[in-house]
Amino acid sequence: MNPSYLGITLTPHFIQGTQGKLFCLFVPPKDPHTEVLVFLPSFGEELNRCRVMVAMQARMLAELGRGCLLLDYYGTGDSEGDFGETRWEQWSQDAQTACGWLDAQGYQKQSLWGLRLGAILAAELAAASPGRFQRLLLWQPVLEGKILFTQFLRIRLAMLMDRGEAKETTQQMRETLQTGQPLEVAGYEINPQLAQAIDSKTLATIKLPENLRVDWLEAVMDGQTEPNIASDKVLAHWRQQGVNPTVHMFTGAAFWQLHERELAPDLLAKTTLLFR
Repeated sequence: MNPSYLGITLTPHFIQGTQGKLFCLFVPPKDPHTEVLVFLPSFGEELNRCRVMVAMQARMLAELGRGCLLLDYYGTGDSEGDFGETRWEQWSQDAQTACGWLDAQGYQKQSLWGLRLGAILAAELAAASPGRFQRLLLWQPVLEGKILFTQFLRIRLAMLMDRGEAKETTQQMRETLQTGQPLEVAGYEINPQLAQAIDSKTLATIKLPENLRVDWLEAVMDGQTEPNIASDKVLAHWRQQGVNPTVHMFTGAAFWQLHERELAPDLLAKTTLLFR
């Protein structure tokens, strides 16, 4: 028998953004005064690899009465625009547009749900608007944009090797971007402004409002009871600033990295438990 949450419909919707129409999937809360989560996706192919998990989680939360708005930034997914046109500042504006649309519908209790690189964007938005959001839900947050972007550039390196073309280092790729030229990686045209912005992002430097609830969910190996050392440093820094994140460990596939569809049931279960 299929779980009951699978019968919940995520309705496709377009919101008018500053540059073009933004695609989203929306399920309203059962009560208009109940929390609505705005989902901010990751970068590049991670956006597509995570869609199934995110949609499943949204349905599970909807079954508990919460609303969810799953956003595609301008130039990504099913929103208007090309990836080469998109900028970090545009993503931030798109997220604010989505929250404003919810305001206009009468949904005042809003939270931010960020996945991977989207966790940094969610944290920035929460920091910029103290008291605006009820909660910050972070799924496997990226700690430093530069590390993520280096891993992304290595996809181009592997492609060049497969084709027998001249090798490039990730530093050489960055130097190309620094000259103002776009760079194609795995079918994505990366503009220099977006590359520079991602390289500059560090989660630890974002000062969150002290009263904000933060739930941090991180993948660990079986038997591991503490977050990774790098994550622990970020968490300790936030605690020194008066923020008290609650950390939840989960085990399962690194679905954001895998080409084949994989699920992480433990992540779904532990996230759902936070809203019961």
